[in-house]
Amino acid sequence: MKHKPKTPREEDSPLIRALPDCAYYHYKYKRIHGRLCRFEHPRRFSEKIFHRMRYPSPLFSMLADKVEVRRYIADTVGTQYLVPAHLVAEMVTPETFDALPDSFVMKANHSFGQLRIVPDKREEDPLELSRLANGWLTSQFSARMREKHYGFIRPRVIFEQALLTGGRPPADFKFNVFNPGPGQKPYIFIQHMQGRFEHLTQDLYDEEWRPAPFHLLNQKTSGRLAPRPAQLDEMLRIARKLAEPLGYMRVDLYLHQGHIYVGELTLTPGAGRYLFDPPDWDDKLGAKFGWPEPLPSRVLPFGGGAAAATPRVAAP
Repeated sequence: MKHKPKTPREEDSPLIRALPDCAYYHYKYKRIHGRLCRFEHPRRFSEKIFHRMRYPSPLFSMLADKVEVRRYIADTVGTQYLVPAHLVAEMVTPETFDALPDSFVMKANHSFGQLRIVPDKREEDPLELSRLANGWLTSQFSARMREKHYGFIRPRVIFEQALLTGGRPPADFKFNVFNPGPGQKPYIFIQHMQGRFEHLTQDLYDEEWRPAPFHLLNQKTSGRLAPRPAQLDEMLRIARKLAEPLGYMRVDLYLHQGHIYVGELTLTPGAGRYLFDPPDWDDKLGAKFGWPEPLPSRVLPFGGGAAAATPRVAAP
């Protein structure tokens, strides 16, 4: 019988949240994966992700910060791959929206999933939008799944250009890049996400755009092979370059009207809830995940970045 992950309601149980780290992570891992986690000597992909969640490098917080990471993206692959940004705010008021174009995306920089696509601000209530944004700023996202690195990010709201076609967002291409070690070729599998916010499907491909030799449980597939993107080689180059300093990184890209944009960089995808079918791919991908991780001082300093990487900061 295949093991199913816990439901979000179980994850949010106050009793579970109150557990100390030594009990919480073991309990959570066993409930999801049906076995104990080897924190001292992680081997499986899932174990290494849980290790990151429990013992995060300070680097992870910088890479996961949707504002600060823009400088790393600009310095590493170029500002042309950044989603144009309008504004960054530490507090949002109804007047904040006066300086924004009619269409934009509003999202928190210190979390996952806290975003709002606004196709036309004239049809929105600025007071309701500001309350939503300020609610994100005070939320304790890192406590939800105990992904600690999010807790060290200074909460802000970033307003970006809405990449819409016919009122719909572009498809996501999530490049899971594994760097086994010096002199070894990276291994990549791609999650192709379609129908975001509507009827989400997810199909897995290798870097040659062939169906991957495994699936993710509890994910709905489209049931058909998508055409190979004309920009795939360029997307692979960007993903490899951005993920180069670490043993593993997921690089989330958008393809909008023929142009590639970097959405975000993900260090603990699914909060360790990826379940592979066949299950031995948890071991196989863990072997491709370079370990131990590089020390922060040996990875990358965040440079000043190009001016275009940093959007204007809203006045309080």
